[in-house]
Amino acid sequence: MNRFLVQRRTIALTVLSVIVAVLTGCSGGGDLAGGGIGGTGATVASVGTVSGFGSVIVNGVVYDTTDAEVFVENVSKGLGDSAVILNLLRGMVVRVEGRISEDGAATADRVFFSSTLKGPVESLIPLGFFSKQAVILGQTILMDDRTAFHNVSADSIAPGMVLEVSGYDDELGRVFATYVNRVADSLPPGGHVAVKGVVQNVTPPLQTFRIRQLTVDYSAADLGGLSGNAPEPGQLLKATGRLVATNLLAAERLELEEEFGLGVFDVVDLEGIITEEGGVGEFGIGRYSIRFDQETSFSNLRPQDVKPGARVIVYGPLTARTILAGEIFLPERIRMESDVATVDLLENSLVLSGLEPAAVLAIETTGVTGIVSVFDDINPGHHVRVLGRQTGGDIVASVIVVTPSRNNVELAGAVEFVSEPLIVVLGIQIDTSSIPPDGFKGPGGEPVPPNEFLGLLRLEDIVTLKGFLAGGTVNWAEIAME
Repeated sequence: MNRFLVQRRTIALTVLSVIVAVLTGCSGGGDLAGGGIGGTGATVASVGTVSGFGSVIVNGVVYDTTDAEVFVENVSKGLGDSAVILNLLRGMVVRVEGRISEDGAATADRVFFSSTLKGPVESLIPLGFFSKQAVILGQTILMDDRTAFHNVSADSIAPGMVLEVSGYDDELGRVFATYVNRVADSLPPGGHVAVKGVVQNVTPPLQTFRIRQLTVDYSAADLGGLSGNAPEPGQLLKATGRLVATNLLAAERLELEEEFGLGVFDVVDLEGIITEEGGVGEFGIGRYSIRFDQETSFSNLRPQDVKPGARVIVYGPLTARTILAGEIFLPERIRMESDVATVDLLENSLVLSGLEPAAVLAIETTGVTGIVSVFDDINPGHHVRVLGRQTGGDIVASVIVVTPSRNNVELAGAVEFVSEPLIVVLGIQIDTSSIPPDGFKGPGGEPVPPNEFLGLLRLEDIVTLKGFLAGGTVNWAEIAME
């Protein structure tokens, strides 16, 4: 098992220990989730993207699915690993309900998948080498190098093709697709389509409401699953029916959905795109409010990185629609921070002082925040913090935070070469001999002798380096294993 997954299990165990301590202190006993410390452990619900199999991996946690029941669109598809392999695909946003034991082992009891939408492509616009924008059922769909394509490639998608999409709403009301599957080359006459989203603009006299840009006519729909037999603003609904006009769906069935289902869980983890900033120590992911404080652990990012457009994983207890974050985690592993040395507007790339020769690409799905809001307004001398990933040989920014000039520098990424005292990270050569002896930190954050630290390093390990700019050169002060 790789170090990343070991880290996620360690986090789960840490949160579980807190829950055990709190519940034991309150009740005077050691019973937890009906099983106690020696029983079933903490109950957990995990909402996130399927990133791997061999059981199922969601939000960095490996769930044993030996006895799990798999549901697709609320229909049971069977039990166990075979049902997982037959019905789930990489990139799907799923909900896993299960348990985490005291030793951090995770077991799934149920796995649910419900697509974001299914319908014909109305229009398709290439946004650059890495990304495309489609309109399906009036919804703007973004796809890039992080999207998992099945039965189709990004280049072969065509207008009229029926696609099934799963993904996350972003801060602009678009759907970022984590999963795209070709269902058919065209929609047959009277064919069914489906869309899931938050109810807006309910108009009872007309018996209509909106999901993003799509108007839904529910006058002939089965409303039996809704309390009060009518949709309400803020509900998460799945509407299934037929297109009768552009941006108008005649619904035959409305189903009430909940991101975490109807169960009660000791802890949850939620992956999503930050859609809004709240007050101090608060932000939103869709319908959920996330609160953090001095006890919250930030993994692979800092509190100031919590900006609209950033895709994060949040872990903690859930009350109503508020998650008190025990940890906030950035799935993408690259961080770069320094003053801007050069900007190439033709290539949409920039190079940071002291971090040459690495160039950072901004694509259409890159979020730019801070003192400027578009890439074209970034200038040499601005200070930027880049959160991103590596695609092929390119460093692609997911979020760029822009501030006035300052001298701190940070670099986080995978180790590509080690030959004491030199290491290479993202193509940048680092001479670690200039780092003070107490600046070498092991995986737990404890100081490690320099020669021992370098002896522990392996290719593809993630390290974080911090230092200061002086005359265009970085004086490195610290290196830590993540």
